[in-house]
Amino acid sequence: MTESHHQVALFPIPNVVAFPGTMIPLHVFEPRYRTMISDCVEQERMIAVSHTTKEIRPAKSGQTMRDALKSNQATYETAPVFTAGQCEIIETTSDGRVYINIHMTTRLKKLAEVQTLPYRIVSCEEVIDDLEPLDATNALQRQITSRLLNLIGQQNPAQLPHFDSDHWLKMPASDFSFQLFQMLRFDSDTMQSILECTHASKRLEIIQSVLQLGSE
Repeated sequence: MTESHHQVALFPIPNVVAFPGTMIPLHVFEPRYRTMISDCVEQERMIAVSHTTKEIRPAKSGQTMRDALKSNQATYETAPVFTAGQCEIIETTSDGRVYINIHMTTRLKKLAEVQTLPYRIVSCEEVIDDLEPLDATNALQRQITSRLLNLIGQQNPAQLPHFDSDHWLKMPASDFSFQLFQMLRFDSDTMQSILECTHASKRLEIIQSVLQLGSE
């Protein structure tokens, strides 16, 4: 861990785990989160997207989009570690819905809640990887890159020219293990475990084992 602390707005979304170096596109319609987006863009406050651990209050059933635009939906308890970044508004519709991109940069651990309404703001500390020797990660990066090349070649060969293996092999292991999720999607609990891990080599081992299972 580092002593670097942040206060971020918290956007809980079930089964969504965001990683540093990736971009999360969202369609926002709940009143509290539309307010959050507007405030955070104006104040240049980061927004954290978090996987959830428990539903505290369910949404009303049978709602139309018109209903949803006027009322907040389900409320959740969030995972303790998440990623945050600056929000970019792409489009605001005539009925007030907002399309945004959040450019994820910073992995954080929640410390305390400093605001509850109309949306949550939490104080956090930054999560930093432990130092590891390069030989603990280089071989894993090569193996994962090779496996990805094989998978891409089998499933979508037209994308092969866009996957520059030299670029991925030269990437620091920490960045490599997160930016893989521009292409990969595992179940949310596995992805949360990868996000919380502070050893790049262990993250790569998890990714490699899941890729191996998927190819069997």
